[in-house]
Amino acid sequence: MAKNGVSLNWGGFDRALGNAVHRMGDTQDMMDSIGEALVSSTLQRFQEEKDPDGKKWKPSARAAAKGGTTLSDTGRLQKSIEYAATSNRVMVGSNLPYARIHQLGGTVRPKKGKFLKFKGLDGEDVFVREVSIPARPYLGISDDDREEIMATMTDFLEGAFK
Repeated sequence: MAKNGVSLNWGGFDRALGNAVHRMGDTQDMMDSIGEALVSSTLQRFQEEKDPDGKKWKPSARAAAKGGTTLSDTGRLQKSIEYAATSNRVMVGSNLPYARIHQLGGTVRPKKGKFLKFKGLDGEDVFVREVSIPARPYLGISDDDREEIMATMTDFLEGAFK
């Protein structure tokens, strides 16, 4: 410290600030909380059959014919939603091979042969050259998600100063 100058008593704020900076370096708990919240809201979208903007998904033929819910035939996609968090990022998604096409939509064509084969609604085999799947976004951040993330971050920052 210099011989000449002014010293200021921060009333403990300097220690609190130092502790906050140190604590802010460990944001893993905050990111885990955000990841859990995003998984929860994503699962809610499957129940409501809506995208992150609140728009209804186009019903699948199966759901329309049998009265089920779209993207929830076996529940496998929904059950596969998880998050991975580090101290500076959160990723939410599914590792299932068909997760991407349901999120983004697209056309499915056979990899081998000329036709795709699957069971139709009546249980009979169906052969087609391609199938177009509309986008039914289930991943993303809604306005409510943003508010919850901001609240989580605010709580974290407030806790860092305690």
